[in-house]
Amino acid sequence: MEIILLQKIQNLGQLGDVVNVKPGYARNYLIPQGMAVRASESAKADVESRKSELVAKEKDLLAKAQGRADILNGMMIEIPARAAEEGKLFGSVSAIDIADTVTKTGNELERSEVLMPDGPIKEIGDYQIDIHLHPEVNAQLNLKVIPEDID
Repeated sequence: MEIILLQKIQNLGQLGDVVNVKPGYARNYLIPQGMAVRASESAKADVESRKSELVAKEKDLLAKAQGRADILNGMMIEIPARAAEEGKLFGSVSAIDIADTVTKTGNELERSEVLMPDGPIKEIGDYQIDIHLHPEVNAQLNLKVIPEDID
């Protein structure tokens, strides 16, 4: 399915590019999220006429992501978890736990922005977590998984 991108999307294209994607990806994600529109002559003309507005919106998103990255870069968070004496966790620490902990500090973070290529954390220790805020903006925060006090 041919679509026109309304913003930069990593590994896909730039604002205004006409790209071919699978129909389900376009119908279920890109179009409902406002990231793209179906390609047609009228849509191309509309995107060209709105290009300055779309570029301004993209710059605003980039600036907001950069501001969030400045706050999150190097931030230290601690997550207590139940663990055995040898350091293995009963359960795991996932992207949801990390996003919730950061959100509790007053900073906004979605679980989809937390990158965990090796899967959830299953041991006590210190970790560096990559955060993907925008196609051009990444951050790293420091995570310390500590044993939970059992009363």
